[in-house]
Amino acid sequence: MASRRARAWAGAVLLGIGLVALGVLFFRAGLESADRLASVIGVFVGIVGLALAAYGTAQTRRTPSAPPAGHQGDATGATDVTNVIRDATVGGSVRQGRDMTFGRGPCGGVPQAGGVSNSVENSTVRGDLTQSRDTFGEASPPDGGGRTDA
Repeated sequence: MASRRARAWAGAVLLGIGLVALGVLFFRAGLESADRLASVIGVFVGIVGLALAAYGTAQTRRTPSAPPAGHQGDATGATDVTNVIRDATVGGSVRQGRDMTFGRGPCGGVPQAGGVSNSVENSTVRGDLTQSRDTFGEASPPDGGGRTDA
């Protein structure tokens, strides 16, 4: 099996050969014909690029994210999540949680197995602080401008 580097070099060489061939074709065709050919080729390249971008976006939304490196699951595959803010001053709002899905309504996801630990240690948060587990859909801040001690 060819290595990734060898495939990259082969692709670069093929691209270079293709560009040289296209340049020769344009040179032989003359300026007006080359302009028309370039326009047609540009349309097809744009369509292919748009299709690839749509496919990539769809794949990204469908692909579940993997647990962070070093996370070990138990026998059921459940993983524990630990969120810690330590020795920091945060000028905005903070959300710590697990299995969070925003903007999809209250039934946007399914709770996953595993524990969660959210903590703020020796820190200042100047905005809203939300610590949760299995949060689905956007929650509005509590009354009182986000302060829970009011």
